[in-house]
Amino acid sequence: MAALQTTQVTLPTDVCLTVVGKAHDTSTIATLSPADKLGFLDDKYNVFNGKARVEVVAEGAKKGGYEQPIVPKEGKRFTVQCTTRVSKQLQWADEDDQLQILDAIQSDQAAALGEALDYVVYHAVNPASGETLTGYTALSGEAAQVPAGADALANLDLLADQLLKVNINGIALSRAFANTLRKLRVTATGARRFPEIPLSLNAGTIDGIPASTSTTVEGEYATTPTNALAFMGDFTTIRWRLVRPITAEVIPYGDPDNTGIDLAGSNQVAYRSEACSPTRSSTRRRSRCSRPPRQAAPRRSPNDPGAARSVRHLRGR
Repeated sequence: MAALQTTQVTLPTDVCLTVVGKAHDTSTIATLSPADKLGFLDDKYNVFNGKARVEVVAEGAKKGGYEQPIVPKEGKRFTVQCTTRVSKQLQWADEDDQLQILDAIQSDQAAALGEALDYVVYHAVNPASGETLTGYTALSGEAAQVPAGADALANLDLLADQLLKVNINGIALSRAFANTLRKLRVTATGARRFPEIPLSLNAGTIDGIPASTSTTVEGEYATTPTNALAFMGDFTTIRWRLVRPITAEVIPYGDPDNTGIDLAGSNQVAYRSEACSPTRSSTRRRSRCSRPPRQAAPRRSPNDPGAARSVRHLRGR
């Protein structure tokens, strides 16, 4: 019988990467956009929006060129933690049982880490409380908004129309919008129009575009409805990473999660995981599709610099 250690430990890099990998199970961003998995220290990036063109040069003619600015960006760093209370009897369980339970807790907390990534980037919302985060800019607020109508196919076309000059390589769907699209049938044959549409985070496709579905897109935990139905655009412009290794700690006493209930007084211990991650997105175009609460969502003018984003957002009714 092994006693559970109560000291804080820093998880090895390979374990951290495993936890990050598990975030793909709950995050559309982790599914559709690349993670800088090996960088734990640097949260600064250089954005290169290449627009090179090949020049045909006549014999003896001068060669031209162009200047490509490198735009420095600094990721918005945020710390996430998850504290899980369990019975104190866990400390006295057999070692195999301890490891099995702790692995389940770690998997559950890794899933919560993935959800947090979506909530912070899409909505600037704290998933634990549902409240808006101060000092954070939500992608749903920056992306040009496309009010949704009753025709789901037309809604997809409206999103794509806003992204004609963008490499569309991803669409994140709310469960409601994914379910609506899944029900669409080809009139002549009755076959599903989008047979590969995902109803889960496992990437599927819509018209050949990688797609992922989650309740994080509509912000299920947000106290103020986001009304988001989908985000479409260039998901490679969303970058995220860990800036320091994940720490894990078993806490045997006190009130670490501020519930007003002492751990020792209630025969409990707490298991806490903590990580720090920056995210940033470049200034290429995006769009979102969302549901207007009572009125049409504001639309940005094409001349508005704020409209120059890479993922567009669809709003529904």
